[in-house]
Amino acid sequence: MTHEQPRTRLVTVMHSPIRLAILGSLRHVQQVTFADLREALDLSAAELSRQLAILEKAELVEIAKLRELRRPVTQVRLSESGRERFEEYLRHLRQVVQEDVQEDVREDVQGDGVQEDAP
Repeated sequence: MTHEQPRTRLVTVMHSPIRLAILGSLRHVQQVTFADLREALDLSAAELSRQLAILEKAELVEIAKLRELRRPVTQVRLSESGRERFEEYLRHLRQVVQEDVQEDVREDVQGDGVQEDAP
């Protein structure tokens, strides 16, 4: 079979449910505070911090620690390349879930008249 499976193009660092939710949330905003993101995703500060560190190491997000009215505020945003990479990931994910059965598999099924359902 010469057809490359779309699943092989999925970036596993983005595939974690929590990291996927973080990236999905950041996709729709320019930036967000750590506190707002934590609340929106219903995560502990420690868990969000851990997941953001993974995404930052992969250069998908940028984290800035600022001061607003003498109070520390952490801002999170998708990096420019992170935004592009996440959109590409979503395209590949759509291909995985929408891809039709390969033509040669269809011919095998039609040839012997037997079609088995996946468990």
